[in-house]
Amino acid sequence: MSIRLGDKTYLLIRKKLEEWEKRKGFLCLGLTIQALSKSVGVNRTYLSNFINDTYGKNFNRWVNELRVEEAKSRMESAEYSLAEIATQVGFADLAHFSKQFKLKEGVSPSVWRKKLE
Repeated sequence: MSIRLGDKTYLLIRKKLEEWEKRKGFLCLGLTIQALSKSVGVNRTYLSNFINDTYGKNFNRWVNELRVEEAKSRMESAEYSLAEIATQVGFADLAHFSKQFKLKEGVSPSVWRKKLE
């Protein structure tokens, strides 16, 4: 059951998350919803409900998708290996990155990168 957020609370959370996304706070390894709620100054339950209601996904999936999008932009350059990019965008290892990438994009990061060549 979701807690209904008032318009003021909704707008406040949205603004704070937009700023957090611009600062690329999702790149932090080991990020938790508790840490994010503290960082943006919003109650953890309100934040969780906001993410679920606004993005239609839970916190972990939302963060992983932000990380995958960042990884895709970094993959345009051949400067870094996929393992380095995985670490740069906040994944603990290449295997988890590959799993989350394929879940979102339908192909592995290496296949995605080859398409860019």
